[in-house]
Amino acid sequence: MDNNQSIGFPEKLAVPLGPLLLLACIFISPAQVFATQHTIIVSSADSNYQKSLVEKIQKNLKALDISADIYNTEQAIDISTSEKLIISIGHEASILIDNKEPSNPRLIVFADTNPDTDPVHRSKPHLSMTQPICQQFKLIRLLNSKWKNVSVIMSSPNNLLTKEMNSCAEKHKLTVKNIKLNDYVNIIDALNTSLPQSDVLLALPDNTVYNAKNIKSILLTTYRHRIPVIGFSESFVRAGALAAIHSTTEQMARQITEIIQKFYTDNSIGSDSQFPVYFDVVTNRSVAKSLGITIPDRESLTNKLKSDNHE
Repeated sequence: MDNNQSIGFPEKLAVPLGPLLLLACIFISPAQVFATQHTIIVSSADSNYQKSLVEKIQKNLKALDISADIYNTEQAIDISTSEKLIISIGHEASILIDNKEPSNPRLIVFADTNPDTDPVHRSKPHLSMTQPICQQFKLIRLLNSKWKNVSVIMSSPNNLLTKEMNSCAEKHKLTVKNIKLNDYVNIIDALNTSLPQSDVLLALPDNTVYNAKNIKSILLTTYRHRIPVIGFSESFVRAGALAAIHSTTEQMARQITEIIQKFYTDNSIGSDSQFPVYFDVVTNRSVAKSLGITIPDRESLTNKLKSDNHE
């Protein structure tokens, strides 16, 4: 139909059009009208990754005619209407919003292997930016069927995560060696002690263990021991890890946008605990060659993980 063409109502209507529109509006509550227009998104002020992620979410929402109030953790945040959906991205944003004790519906987005261990996230819908721990053990088994012993360095004891890791490892005929960082002088000491009994090091997203200051030393140490590292980001793999399951900002933005859209469609955010559904496996072929390891191509690894998720 031509956009300039009239719809063509009958010349005589049993009920005038004005009252019909008024009647329709009666069945749409003010809260529903307002809620479909606004979302609050809060992220950390000093994270380029989160800034890029928010920009892509905002672009997606604009295409859907859903407006968003964008804040970072250094700005004053206006939560004046409880119908607004709040999306907090990162730990700092989550804590900031939690301290305000809003009655708004919320989605907490953060990088954490096991969010249920953090009191802030319990009983609140959350989306992890990293894959579930069992997915990591699937990747390890797909990379090499002969590996048996997996070392994991943890900054502090975590009984829930340890139990989950042991259960997932057992399913894939792997054994987990949990290394408590506090038991050693530093992480290099921990690596030198544990790696001789390991086939692979699984790195979990923990800034206390893995950060910009020590990542080079960690990778050099593992390389000297001829032990591959399974990372948690694309940059980690570029730096020298063997492989990682990675979601781009575009992929995370797509999933978050879909969650927001679902909320405005049926007033539901989805399950309380969610993980990235859009991801790829990234590998470092140079590292594999240097370590004398033959691994499948990243496309087949990605496809296998995705197909297993739908079984």
